[in-house]
Amino acid sequence: MISVTSIALLPILTLIGDFQWLTFTVMNLAFYAITIIEIDRHLYFLENKTKMYEVFAMSKEQAINSADTKIIYENLTRREIEVTLSILSNLSYKQIAKDLFIAESTVSKHASNIYKKTGVKNRRQFINQYRKKGK
Repeated sequence: MISVTSIALLPILTLIGDFQWLTFTVMNLAFYAITIIEIDRHLYFLENKTKMYEVFAMSKEQAINSADTKIIYENLTRREIEVTLSILSNLSYKQIAKDLFIAESTVSKHASNIYKKTGVKNRRQFINQYRKKGK
């Protein structure tokens, strides 16, 4: 939120006048906010590395075993992987949306795409299939 606000303020600050100290401060805030967000995302991936590998393996194994499905593990986007890890942690769509700073409808759409790509119909089936593969 800070970074978006800071970037939105840049044209306004330019119109107001030559306040370089204020402009630099605002842009530095945006830069640091984005940096912190990316560091947090990287740490999240490091903490959940084993779950990610298991999700990839599950999807790849399904693609190999099923002639109908042409889905392979590379088809999951970075955001879909984040949503997948959250679903596997039994978080609600509302909590996932709050944690990832996106709308609940966006989480639902990502989940729908994940279910299609992994060949399941719903959340319960996805979690059950994952747990079978994890054992």
